[in-house]
Amino acid sequence: ALPILLIRVYAAAVNPVDWKRRPAPISLPSGAQLPAIPGYDAAGIVESVGAGVTAFKAGDAVVGRVNGAFAQYVVAEVAQVVPKPSWFTFEQASGIPIAGMAAYGAAEAANIKPGQRVAIIGAAGGAGSAAVDVVHAMGGKVIASGHSSQEAWLKQQGVEEFVAYDKQNVAARIRNVDAVLNMVDGQATPALAYVKRGGMLTSIAGPPPDEQCAAAGVTCVQIRATAPGSSIGDTLRALVKLADAGKYTVRVTKVFPLAQAAEAQQFAHAGDSVGKVILSLDTRSKDR
Repeated sequence: ALPILLIRVYAAAVNPVDWKRRPAPISLPSGAQLPAIPGYDAAGIVESVGAGVTAFKAGDAVVGRVNGAFAQYVVAEVAQVVPKPSWFTFEQASGIPIAGMAAYGAAEAANIKPGQRVAIIGAAGGAGSAAVDVVHAMGGKVIASGHSSQEAWLKQQGVEEFVAYDKQNVAARIRNVDAVLNMVDGQATPALAYVKRGGMLTSIAGPPPDEQCAAAGVTCVQIRATAPGSSIGDTLRALVKLADAGKYTVRVTKVFPLAQAAEAQQFAHAGDSVGKVILSLDTRSKDR
């Protein structure tokens, strides 16, 4: 059996995967059905630990990649849980796993070197804004593409250049970059044109066709949860290390109570929102 923990959830994050991959109800042998509980990112306090667990104890503040985060309690695999960054609130911490791992994986797979120019498509979203921090931590310079309404917010995050897709010709403005990190559905193939030959394109939203990558002389990598070959636990630990060093944060821009989980998903799904949308499940969600 896998080592497990029971976590009392203080906060859970909303992610596109919540509506793209809704869980199915669970059928019991009796014929009764357990309702499906969405949510993959949870932060809270360890309530109890399973047999053989020594890495955590009851009362520890943690964040993890789980199944069924939109609930007061969740069972989590120890391998996918890490200590909460000490200066993050529980709301901020809950925004780490899905978006942070995708962003870190995209940057890691792109093999970013100091001084390189890196375009981030969809830089203002949960994964995109995390990618801005990770690329900066690796020494890269960020060209962010987003909606014109997001420019001021992204400039506050320290992006070096901004291109508004609704007002400017992105292909004319982003040229010969060392790498593209694509965070948006349907944008991976157009983004190939932004990368110099020998460069990298990583995408969390589907890759361009192999033959087009080959013709452009670009190495394309699809990121599923983390960079290929990296575990969830290792990636979460890397993010917590960056967070504790002050190089990565989660920008919570809207918080809903659990009872408004449907509204929270609709708000996040509407597009052009910035940062992370979070559900609060406990009055202590704003605590550090």
